[in-house]
Amino acid sequence: MDLQKYPALYAPKEGYVFVVTYGRSGSTLTQSLLNSIPGYCIRGENGNIPYFFSRAIDFVTNNNMYSWRREDKGKDASEIRPYLKNIIGMPFDPWAGAECVDPEDFQRSLMNLFVEKVLQPEEGCRVAGFKEIRFHEDPGFFKKYLNTIRDTFPNARFLFQTRNLESVSKSSWWSKQPKEKVVQMLRNAERLYREYSVENPEITFTIEYEKYSEGPEYVASIFDFLGEPHDQDKIAAVLNRSLKH
Repeated sequence: MDLQKYPALYAPKEGYVFVVTYGRSGSTLTQSLLNSIPGYCIRGENGNIPYFFSRAIDFVTNNNMYSWRREDKGKDASEIRPYLKNIIGMPFDPWAGAECVDPEDFQRSLMNLFVEKVLQPEEGCRVAGFKEIRFHEDPGFFKKYLNTIRDTFPNARFLFQTRNLESVSKSSWWSKQPKEKVVQMLRNAERLYREYSVENPEITFTIEYEKYSEGPEYVASIFDFLGEPHDQDKIAAVLNRSLKH
């Protein structure tokens, strides 16, 4: 049923992997390592498009103007909220039609569209996903956002990536901003990662960028978490390649 209704979303037979991080953490290296696994198609940043979809999903699911109408649709007049008694289902209802919106279908349809039009997994892809540096930009919605992804994308797993904040603060655009502000913001992001990992240990793994210096042995621990074999030669080739981006 789900495969028929949301074919793009369910096309990667073994699920999804999402790299959750901040800018200049070395996540493009992680993206390259994941893409060295046969059947993986992990895309780069997309401007956090699923965040905006998740906000819309949350609104349709929880906003009273939608939820009240869904709950009262089809009830006897005596059971309908006074506010809705004379307007629900009528063309002059200010929110006419809101009672017809199925939040679960809305949720899966949006993410199906995202996979089809944005991720566009390659033929033969068995695990899809993307890396993004903007997950933490709405701290109050962070948990809901990741939960939406977790509950929508089949077999979703999250790789949180951190890096020494002193190094990050000196890198690229961060170096042009007040160091204390940058470090505090990224510290808060890492706190969000830790909290989510504690609550969802089975589907989360934290990558420490500095440990890549240990070579293929450290990468093997990431692949083990994903249940993937590790080709030492492929891993070494990616680690040794200088990334220019």
